[in-house]
Amino acid sequence: MNRIWFVVKEAFSGLRRAKLSAFFSIVMVALSFILLGTFFITSSQAEKFLDYLKNKVEIEAFLSDSLSPDQVSDVRRSILAVPGVQSVGFVSKQEAAEIFKKEFGQDITSVLDFNPLPASFKIFVRDSYKNARGMATLAASVGNIPGVESVKYRKILLTLIDQRVRLFYWIMSAFGGALTLLSIFLVYNSMRLAISYKKRIIDTMKLVGASRMFVRMPFILGGMIQGISGGLIAAGVIYGVISAAIYVLQQDILVQAVPPLKFYAVIVAAAAVLGLLSTMIATRRYIKENIS
Repeated sequence: MNRIWFVVKEAFSGLRRAKLSAFFSIVMVALSFILLGTFFITSSQAEKFLDYLKNKVEIEAFLSDSLSPDQVSDVRRSILAVPGVQSVGFVSKQEAAEIFKKEFGQDITSVLDFNPLPASFKIFVRDSYKNARGMATLAASVGNIPGVESVKYRKILLTLIDQRVRLFYWIMSAFGGALTLLSIFLVYNSMRLAISYKKRIIDTMKLVGASRMFVRMPFILGGMIQGISGGLIAAGVIYGVISAAIYVLQQDILVQAVPPLKFYAVIVAAAAVLGLLSTMIATRRYIKENIS
């Protein structure tokens, strides 16, 4: 029990001695996880929106007017056999004319005296194919089926979504990674200063036969305290900002952006691990230099 109390007391003592460095470490850890947490929330909402857009993208296979009902059924079976196709819906010539009237407010048969719109199959795609490459492959396969005149889908939209998503993740991942590395460096530097302040105590512990791990424990605990403190601040700020935004703006859509409670627990745990790892690196190097 005395050993545990000694470790805890020395951990807080080290933080007090290097309080300016510890303060900046905690602030940087908090800032890093505020930004990383915001990135996670933003990216998850963006992903939901992109999934919504992708779900709106469907392939439409237009059929030849000369097909008999049996041939249409054969085309349907052939489309369903294509990898990536989840289901198909048949749109007759009459239904196509009604859709045209709803969208454009004009009856096409009254203008042309006949219905030029072909029958078609609306093809619903599996999630793994809802990208530019998957849709292009699927569209090419459907286009080769006898009886299919042409195949159309929103190729430009899908390509744009894929490009923007990749760019967004690259930028935010690089930014988050840089902040994390900076946080590790600041906690590392804080522990290095704490070790230098306690050089005399370390030398004394060395003389009485203390193990290297026992000497390192106060500093490791101090690093975890910095990480946990920064994580708690980050979790509190994110929770407060989201709650205030919901209260002020009164927008139901913001409620969907509220992360579960485990999200805040993960932030604190990750910050504690960051403090632990950076401190272990510092103590491994500088305690080793002081205890040969």
